[in-house]
Amino acid sequence: MRRSTQSLSAASSWPAWIPNQLFWMVLVALFLRVCLVLFLRSYEVAPILPDKHSPEVMFHFPFRFGYETGAVAYSLATGHGFSSPFAGSTGPTAWLAPLYPALCAVVFKIFGCFTATSGFVMLFLNCVFGALNCIPICRIGELTVGRRVGLVAGWVWAVGPSFMQWPTMWIWEVSFSAFFLSVLFLYALRLANDSSVKSWGRFGFLWGVAALINPAPLAFLPACGLYPAVQLWRKQRPWLRPALVSALMFTAVIAPWLVRNRMVFGKWVFIRGNAPFEFTLGNYHGSNGFGWYGRHPTQNKREWTEYARVGEVAYVAGKKQAAIQFVKQYPSEFASLCATRIVGFWTGSDYVDMWPRYLFWPLSALMLLGLITAIGYRVNGGWLFFWLMFFYPLVYYITFTQPRYRHAIEPEMLLLAVYFVYETGREFRARLSKRVDPAIAGIAGMSENHGATK
Repeated sequence: MRRSTQSLSAASSWPAWIPNQLFWMVLVALFLRVCLVLFLRSYEVAPILPDKHSPEVMFHFPFRFGYETGAVAYSLATGHGFSSPFAGSTGPTAWLAPLYPALCAVVFKIFGCFTATSGFVMLFLNCVFGALNCIPICRIGELTVGRRVGLVAGWVWAVGPSFMQWPTMWIWEVSFSAFFLSVLFLYALRLANDSSVKSWGRFGFLWGVAALINPAPLAFLPACGLYPAVQLWRKQRPWLRPALVSALMFTAVIAPWLVRNRMVFGKWVFIRGNAPFEFTLGNYHGSNGFGWYGRHPTQNKREWTEYARVGEVAYVAGKKQAAIQFVKQYPSEFASLCATRIVGFWTGSDYVDMWPRYLFWPLSALMLLGLITAIGYRVNGGWLFFWLMFFYPLVYYITFTQPRYRHAIEPEMLLLAVYFVYETGREFRARLSKRVDPAIAGIAGMSENHGATK
């Protein structure tokens, strides 16, 4: 059974007042986020912690200002290239994807390194992309679960405090990744009816940009590309040539960074080369599965010294061997840690901050119910939602997870959650009306009979 929605007509158009509503939605979202930045004063440079093992003390370096992002941005802004992610001078790095640290470096060059002004500008840019996400949320809703659901979800995203945490407190690429993933999800839906090479080329370009911001969403890339290709194939429209052009465009966008890595490291390193280290951070005998930063070069002087001594490639290679050994020696423990992380990813367990975790898991629960409903009603794009929720978290299931990692897919989660609430309300109203109608009909019949007897 296919449940019809307002969005399934290709010729549908927005009423004149809706673009105006989108403008105010984005403006309100931006205003609230900037106000929160000002209230929390999260743009200020935190004082150096009195921890003799921290790079902050070792180099009198404000490491908590952007963490590895801030350190690499500082290195770029001071003419030392893309290097030294943990402060000090440790040589070239591929610990991070390049685009967001490069953007932060530009801010440093203009407004000064580790200044309150630079911090505010970076957080403001985060807030801009967080607010702009209202637009793809509404557009995705129009093409899938319905225009009304999309508008409600957009407003919830705009004013919901739980969606404001990362852009307002964390100088990191989290809000950029969420925005680009929403745009790519929307683009995949539109390409299901578009076989033009130009459109598919833009799709590949956007995926390349998203990968250079954060490669983690690449787990969703195969499904995101195959979905519109299969839809075109079913409609007997050209798909192979557009898909090949898209793949070539994606490769062309990321290729310069891969070549740079080959030149500076002497071997091929993908966008980020620290995956084995991230794996060992959450997987070792006696681990809780969520990553202990006491094993991290930013918190452990011995680890930092080893990283600086052997270089990034050799350091990560050593961690890879440790990871393989752990899995071979403790396979059941590794499986148990993965199960713990699966629960943790969707519930935010074992983390406490100013955003209580009891605000975290209800969105996951409503998303799951909405996903089941969307697939059951054969909503347009229902399976694309499924593949996003299935593939995106896989890397965090096997490494370690934090609440901020879920933020990239929270726009789509919110759409499914609002959709479930909307459908539940509609079903309730329909059943209520069925109960009321016979009663009304019975009263009307009694009135007619009473009139006839008179």
